[in-house]
Amino acid sequence: MKSFLIFILLGLLVFVGWQYLIVDNGYVLIEFLNYSIETSIPIFVACLIVLYFIFRIFGIAWRSPKMIREKMGIRSKERSVKLHHEAQTLIGQGLNAKASKKLDSSISSDGKNINAIVDRMNLAAKENDFKSISEIAEKLIAEEPKHKTYILSHACKLLIDLKEYSLAQKFADQLIEDSSKNAEARNLSFVIKSAVGDPSIIGQLPKYAKTIDGKILSKTILKLSKKLRGQKTVEDLFGGLPRSLDKQPDFITAKCELWMGKEDHIKAENELKKSIPSYWDENHISLYSNLLISDLERLSSQIEVWLKERPRDSNLWLAASRIARREGLWSKAKQCLERSIELKNDSQKQTELALILAQLGEKDEAFDVLNKISEIDGPELVK
Repeated sequence: MKSFLIFILLGLLVFVGWQYLIVDNGYVLIEFLNYSIETSIPIFVACLIVLYFIFRIFGIAWRSPKMIREKMGIRSKERSVKLHHEAQTLIGQGLNAKASKKLDSSISSDGKNINAIVDRMNLAAKENDFKSISEIAEKLIAEEPKHKTYILSHACKLLIDLKEYSLAQKFADQLIEDSSKNAEARNLSFVIKSAVGDPSIIGQLPKYAKTIDGKILSKTILKLSKKLRGQKTVEDLFGGLPRSLDKQPDFITAKCELWMGKEDHIKAENELKKSIPSYWDENHISLYSNLLISDLERLSSQIEVWLKERPRDSNLWLAASRIARREGLWSKAKQCLERSIELKNDSQKQTELALILAQLGEKDEAFDVLNKISEIDGPELVK
């Protein structure tokens, strides 16, 4: 209502002004250098209005390329997002080939769509296409440098999983070059060096321990212990390492494997008796069942104590079965293994069950178990 009244008032003012100008329209004199222009006020006002519209049209024409580009950019981004969503649906349906094409189209529409790019890199990793991972990463970094750290890190991890360590090291070096304090980059570089078997790692473990994440360091130490089992002692390999690593399950596994490799099973037993109730780690329990000591009953009794605390631990039941088998208690070994299989089944346990059944003279049952192993592993092979 208020706007309508203002409009009526302005209309009346324009009408009155126009009538006044018709009766006494006056004149305007404009002098510039040696030139002069004289005209009536209505014509002068009309010229100003025309000039205003000319400038508006010129301004729109001047800005139109930028406006068109902006609108096209918005449309491209919207199309990219739409294609990305369609690709995610295809990924959920397991149609990776079609999803890859959709993602390529999405990236073509908007080369800065970081989510589409990451999904495309992940699909390339599933296809073992390490070249595409590298090309996609480098192209995005060139177009959008602000995502450089994230993309390099993600690409490096994918390449490590594909065991393409040369390319992965290239990306890790770029990360370190950009920031020497990048902890993740140092971790990735260390993982690569350990994977390729860089001999410098063994002598520099104390140095790496100051900067590398404890879990990553422990996993590498575990790999080294498996390679050097029987060749190196715990003191030779782990001298100078911080005590904080003693809380890492993989580090404990590494120490016990080295002790067992040097036939020092008592030290390994003492360490495992402390670590198993703390971590209930599968590797620790498996090592405990493989300890070579004369008093197997002691091992069996300890496992039974732990089973009272954790009666649904499939790893403990498996260890109990293996110790019973070493004692020659085949019926007990069968019962413990069947209980472990009830809790968690796999082909390894089925193979051990077949061996126990054969030892008990139940050969038909053993053959049935062996025939079922392919059914257990089948879905995993399809994947």
